[in-house]
Amino acid sequence: MRTILICVSIGLLFGACSRPQKFIEQRYQMATTTQIQLMAPPRQARAAREAIDNAFGAIDQVEQVASWFIVTSDPSRISAAPAGTVVMVSPLMMRMLVKARDLTQATGGRYDVSAGPVIRLWGFGPDKTNRVPSEAQIKAALDVTGMNKIVLMPDRNAVSTVVAGMQCDVSSLAAGLAADEATRVLLEAGFVNFLVNAGGEIRTSSDGSKIWNVGIQVPTPDSGAGEYISNRVLTMTNQSVSTSGSYQKYFSRGTNTYTHIVDPVSGRPVDSDTISVTVLADECMDADGWSTALFCLPAEDAIALADATPGIECLVVERLAPGEKEFRFLSSKGFPPHQP
Repeated sequence: MRTILICVSIGLLFGACSRPQKFIEQRYQMATTTQIQLMAPPRQARAAREAIDNAFGAIDQVEQVASWFIVTSDPSRISAAPAGTVVMVSPLMMRMLVKARDLTQATGGRYDVSAGPVIRLWGFGPDKTNRVPSEAQIKAALDVTGMNKIVLMPDRNAVSTVVAGMQCDVSSLAAGLAADEATRVLLEAGFVNFLVNAGGEIRTSSDGSKIWNVGIQVPTPDSGAGEYISNRVLTMTNQSVSTSGSYQKYFSRGTNTYTHIVDPVSGRPVDSDTISVTVLADECMDADGWSTALFCLPAEDAIALADATPGIECLVVERLAPGEKEFRFLSSKGFPPHQP
């Protein structure tokens, strides 16, 4: 679901006598590649490797809690429980659900983690069997979706559903939360200069002596991992970034193309000129959720909402015409301007 912000380079401003060593490790987690880059003096090599291992452990914990591919996860248990049953969930899950509720309210329902039935209907769920459903099937799926059908009890870390057949999907928040949790572990271990990349959801940390340069991938199906939008490299220290896009996961039937990002209001894949939305925020879960939420809105509405939301900045990329590689850029007032 996530597109792909790739770390381009790291500016190191240390003297030669105290030049840190770069520790890089990547693993396959959350159905994607996760990577941690950490700078530390060579004398702290053992502690650095231990901290990185523990940070990957924190990512794994989020996956076990949040993945709808795991039958024991909280979303799977919520979806399987009969309507009205109180389901105890992890504090991590409750954090995601509270964030989801806030995003649903902010976007007028265009963001909805209860939209699992609609997502699966189009074949974008775990079975990955792409198909075009009938109008009757879409209506039936919409009847069992809606954030108002999930009752949250934050003081008890408990959840219940109003209707049977509701399916919870927090995948648009989980990778961001995983990056935040890995960041927490690394900071608690005493490390400051690092980057966590959870499959494109990136959180950076710096003591101010280092700049992390992050490029935004060209939003076309044939773009390579090292192909970036010209003059759009982000210089970051303590910030998070996430991009949602329609150009990598989609399927075609006849002359129609269906993106994997489904509008929970219409029950149909988003159909607009927007091909990617990049969001900057302090915490990665915010960047992750908001990039999906803003993608479901018309570009001008997305920009207006970002401008009205403290701590959220966004860049919307639109294709000018089918088949062209020219883009139109719209950005919120605080999004970094492009370089000349």
